[in-house]
Amino acid sequence: MRKLIPAVCLVFSPVTAIGQASEFVGEWLLWLEQGNARRPAYGTLTIEPSGDSVSVYIDGGPVNLLALDGDRIRFDFDWTDVGDREHLSVLDGVLDDGILTGTATEGAEARGAWRATPKAAPESLPPAPDPVDLTGIWGGPAIISKYSFDHTEAGQAAQAAYDLTMDDPILRCVSDGLIRMSHGPFDIEIVEGSGRIFILHEDLHEVRRIYMDGRPFPDGIDDAHLSMGYSLGRWEGSTLVIETRGLKKAVWDAAGMPFNAGAVVTERWYLEGDENLHIEFSLSDQVNYHRPILMHPGRQRLPDDTEIGEYSCDPHAFYRGLQLDGRLEEYWGRSRNRL
Repeated sequence: MRKLIPAVCLVFSPVTAIGQASEFVGEWLLWLEQGNARRPAYGTLTIEPSGDSVSVYIDGGPVNLLALDGDRIRFDFDWTDVGDREHLSVLDGVLDDGILTGTATEGAEARGAWRATPKAAPESLPPAPDPVDLTGIWGGPAIISKYSFDHTEAGQAAQAAYDLTMDDPILRCVSDGLIRMSHGPFDIEIVEGSGRIFILHEDLHEVRRIYMDGRPFPDGIDDAHLSMGYSLGRWEGSTLVIETRGLKKAVWDAAGMPFNAGAVVTERWYLEGDENLHIEFSLSDQVNYHRPILMHPGRQRLPDDTEIGEYSCDPHAFYRGLQLDGRLEEYWGRSRNRL
């Protein structure tokens, strides 16, 4: 059962007067030596101009720029570990020959090196399909797990109304849904079929289908309210590009980050060598967020004889716990909050 340890509210000031710093402006591929599970992980660092200042974001969420002096930069980064506990790290770096490198700390604790390289601009025309073999079993993802994001008023209200002790669907053994399963700490198995790709999740043994036969989205897809959504895929060179619509209203982490039924998810799956799978993930939900939410799970290929194990989930403990705490009637009264 997943549990979030409540943490203090962070107030972000992503814009700081620093004069001209155009060499830092852009979108960067961020690599941390220690992600949320103390494994190397990737994300997106975005630095944008704002008058005589800049705004700094990690994976679409604001962070505090602490200093920028010449070729040196310092900013903080709020994140959660695999136990959903909140942390605050500080990243110090230097820009040299177009690459940012530095070290991360959390209080007095060293948290390894970090690096950011400029992201290439999208090609004007997608390359011709050149499919690669993604089949097999891939281990649980490494992510950097940004904690807070740039909510709209509606998003703030949705998160404020969320009670993690009652509203988290996993407490009832209900599907986490596509977004949460994409970065949850479980293995996946990829199987190719005729005109489609299947993703078999260890988590709740959920199955995702990605249609590769060129079909359009069904009429009324935004009202489908599907846990895993409806996914269409295509190859752009050796990158598998997936667009998903038709998701039901839900949350994409234990803290209750909301997303609306009309949200659109875009993914780019590609290999680094044969053993490392990158998934660049973008969630567009203008109801709840001012800018897209980004993630970059990385998975490693497991040996061919690996098997997806049994997954067991019994909601008895959840309901019994509410009963013993005298909160069962409160739970029934929160039907409108049920996800």
